[in-house]
Order: sequence, then structure tokens, then C-alpha cells
Amino acid sequence: MLQRVAALLPGPLKALAERFDRSPIDSVETLTHFVQTRSAYVAQTSLYGYLKTRMGTRYRDLFQDEVFAGAIRLAAIRVFVSSLGDLTVFTVAVAREHGDLDADEAAALARLCFDEAMRRVLEGEDPDEVSAEMAADFRGRVDGIRWHDAAVGENAFAGSAADLVRFAPVIDEFKQLDSGIVSNSIRFRWRDVRSQFRKRVDGPAVCRAWRRAAHSAE
Repeated sequence: MLQRVAALLPGPLKALAERFDRSPIDSVETLTHFVQTRSAYVAQTSLYGYLKTRMGTRYRDLFQDEVFAGAIRLAAIRVFVSSLGDLTVFTVAVAREHGDLDADEAAALARLCFDEAMRRVLEGEDPDEVSAEMAADFRGRVDGIRWHDAAVGENAFAGSAADLVRFAPVIDEFKQLDSGIVSNSIRFRWRDVRSQFRKRVDGPAVCRAWRRAAHSAE
């Protein structure tokens, strides 16, 4: 998983290119690519940044420990899935504001983007480790969501902020001490992502593309 996520963003230049990409998000494919890459980036940098800060000079040694590396790998999967869920909800909520999708259509679009992004990043992973329960929770989440509220501010992002602390492989004492700082670190990253998305998204075009794809599949 560590290598798979890193492959999406193999270095500073790629991350910088993603951040300053100004191309429009005007299709289901470009929407899926955005939620996939930005969720992977936020999950990766937030989790690894926290662990590096907390471990200090022992950072490299612990990452080479087989048992601890396995714990990091599982945490990375879970934080990615949680981040993907939050960002998918937000982006679909914003896209539908001007695209006239009803709640059922928005939920179907969200499930499609979430499932495809999961498939691309986690292909080949053990389903038990991917956390099928978290994926099922996402489907239940979008079925009853208030889409207008999800497009406002940080409303859609509580899950990933809590799960970064919840799943990080550190002792509970550290989690309690660090909770506020760690949550704020991922919230800060999401603020930039939300700004990027609002500048690039063409909501009506995304919704038209979704309807065309849905109708052709009938």
C-alpha cells in the first residue's frame, strides 16, 4: 500500500503539478481522478508527517521494522479510505449544486467515484485489510446525506480528521496529547483541496456526463 499510494505522487514535482493543475473538472473521469489523487496525497502526507514528528530521529529505523511497517501499511489504507469518503462526498455535493442532480443521482455518482478510486489504489490488496466495513459505511452515508449541507465548509470532513488520530500506530497516550494538533493538520490540507476544487469544477458538465453514462448503462 505504501508503494501504491506513493506511486500516485512519486515526488515533489508531481505533487506540485497536481496542486497547480488548472484544467477543468468536467467529467466523471476527471472528478474520480481528483478525489483519488488528492485523497491519497492528503492521507499520505498527514499520516507520515505525524509519525515523523512523533518518532523524531527514530523515524527511519521504525519504518524498517517489519511489524511496525505492517501497522503503518494498515493505517495508511484506513486513512486513505476515510479521506476518500470525505472528499467524494464534498466534491459531489459541490458539483450537484449547479447540476440539478437529485439525491439518488448524487448518491449513485458518489458511489461510482468512490468505488473506482478504491479499485485503482487498492487493487490487489487483501479485502480484509482494505476494511470492507468502512466501504460499506460510505454507501450508507451517501444514502441518507443532506447534500446541501455537505457542500458547506468542513461539514464533510469530520471523518478523516478523527480517523487520522484513531488509526495512527501510536500509543493512546500520544493520541490524547496530539489529537488537536493532528486533526488541525489534516483540516488545513483539506482547506487547500476544497479551494482548488471549487476553482476547477464545472458542476453542470460533470452532472451531464454522469447522466449520459447512467443512461447508456440502462
